[in-house]
Amino acid sequence: MKKMILMSAMLLTTVVSFGRGRISENAKVVSDTIYYAANNLSVKNAQDAAYYRILKTQRSGMQKEDVFQDYYMNGNLRAEGGYSFIDLSNDKNTMLNGEVTTYYQNGKENGYFTLQLRDGGVAVVAYDNGKSRYDYFMVTMPDGTQEKRPLSDIKKLLD
Repeated sequence: MKKMILMSAMLLTTVVSFGRGRISENAKVVSDTIYYAANNLSVKNAQDAAYYRILKTQRSGMQKEDVFQDYYMNGNLRAEGGYSFIDLSNDKNTMLNGEVTTYYQNGKENGYFTLQLRDGGVAVVAYDNGKSRYDYFMVTMPDGTQEKRPLSDIKKLLD
């Protein structure tokens, strides 16, 4: 009986550790909750909000990372990942950084990797289960124009 309980506890711990591991449980909350309406504009209270955001930091020193978690108003995770700038009044101006995972309201994962480019543009790779959905990624330039680029070009952008 003791072996069965021990095995169950170990299995449960393993399953929990593999779930949503992108933001550390030890990440520290660094601001009050931010509420946004469906049009991505900030609202003052939960009654008017479509989702809310919690800003956190994880790790320290050179490894420090600014991260966020967005939740639907029912408490289900909406998105999580890194950021370089959060616009507190209009979320459309927020600049995400690194791996950002988004979720549908039913909890299924929908992922994107974003990269802020030196020229002010943003590169976005859509992926599922750790692999790109397409053989290309999209770049949005500072003037708003967009272009498709082959995945092989992503390494050039990281140099």
